[in-house]
Amino acid sequence: MAQMDRASAIDKPPIEIGLTETHGWACHQRGTLTLWFKGHLAGGGLEGLVTELVHQQSIDRDAVERILFGLEGHWALVAAHASWAFAAVDRVRSIPLIWAQDHDRIIVDQDGPRLAKRIGLTPDRVDPIAALSVALSGFTIGDDTLYRDVRQIGPGGFVLLDRSGEPQTGRYHQWTPWLPEATEAAERADALKVLHVRLIEGLIESANGRNILVPLSAGLDSRFIASGLRAAGYDNVTCFAYGIPGNREAVISRLIAQRLGYPWHFVRYTNAAMRAAFASDDHASFRASADSLTGIHFPQDYLALRQMMERGLADPNAIVVNGQSGDFISGNHVPAALARPQAKISESDRRKVIIDALLAKHFKQWAFLRSPDNLARLSARLRSEIDAIGMPHSADGDHGVYEFCEFQDRQSKYVVGGQRLYEHLGLDWRLPLWDQSYLDFWAKAPLSAKIKQNLYERTLREENWGGVWDIPV
Repeated sequence: MAQMDRASAIDKPPIEIGLTETHGWACHQRGTLTLWFKGHLAGGGLEGLVTELVHQQSIDRDAVERILFGLEGHWALVAAHASWAFAAVDRVRSIPLIWAQDHDRIIVDQDGPRLAKRIGLTPDRVDPIAALSVALSGFTIGDDTLYRDVRQIGPGGFVLLDRSGEPQTGRYHQWTPWLPEATEAAERADALKVLHVRLIEGLIESANGRNILVPLSAGLDSRFIASGLRAAGYDNVTCFAYGIPGNREAVISRLIAQRLGYPWHFVRYTNAAMRAAFASDDHASFRASADSLTGIHFPQDYLALRQMMERGLADPNAIVVNGQSGDFISGNHVPAALARPQAKISESDRRKVIIDALLAKHFKQWAFLRSPDNLARLSARLRSEIDAIGMPHSADGDHGVYEFCEFQDRQSKYVVGGQRLYEHLGLDWRLPLWDQSYLDFWAKAPLSAKIKQNLYERTLREENWGGVWDIPV
């Protein structure tokens, strides 16, 4: 499949693509089809996707939803034909895309500042509520970006364009953790154990013998990844930790790696080293490459990985697998206010409990901004986000609405957005705990299985992969 610059397409499609072949993006040309793609598909299905799209002389929402729903993996794409185009992201928005309508042009990009400059956006076009949201939480709400004229494509979402010039937005997948299924506890536990094996097997198949680099903490999630790889007999694994010497996370991380028989490295963090790293030109370049106008970058691993690469301790062909975000998806973020559903309150009061819990947990970075007026403005934006999916019929699903909002906002934009660091450093990545099958399993799990991660942790300890689950968390 030949790669070429987008300007060489035979017919000009109804879209302008601002992407460049950097940070994993590649342009594929087949006849009048131009496909920009980034990421990885399970089973290596990119060629099949191109073959299907190149024969589509016209396309509608149903066809787009069918095509996208069949793609498994973590990816983003922009497909442009002579008379149609669409852009889409995977179910967790692991790779962001933003778009804007400028007069008769529709422009799609990943790079926020580049898109803003391209259409001449000025500070007066900043959305004040989006800016307030970022200031207080680090991310925007829903499909907002910092500019009124720019939208993001949310998890499982797409924007479709044809010669009519009117963009059509939609979701081919929506995570619905407010709709659990009734199953027996033993049946759920058995299914989760089987699923965990499949996740590790899928990771190993995708890695294809390459080194897997695990940021290993004292918690459950990265331990799950490292111990699962050991239980499956995968030897090419390197673990690392960082921080102040002697910190508890690093001490336990080293014990886990030693018992698993994996190499372990520690990167010492000091105030001076952090100041120098964050003031460097390289870090400025990383921040810019991670800016999709939807929130701040994820800085946590930067110094550790930068130093490991400089010292030759990280294989430049490695795949980083960080264990995100098992704690969230398995229920650890359900707030106390929603852990015991209140049956005898109105729907409006239930919605207020959800919004108040979101504001209390995530919107608190600058206390002086938490004025009643500002919180009311954010509440209204959060209410719109919830109204778009609808409240559950009973309070038993309210925790899932809270989880959905955090998933769409904090998790997809900030936490999952941490993969931009690995791309900046030229490293590949995988997110097995954001696999489609894992999303589906936890969407169907009842609240009782999620409280204090009881099903997740109990299953991991019973399996005791690698013999490391008696080491304290």
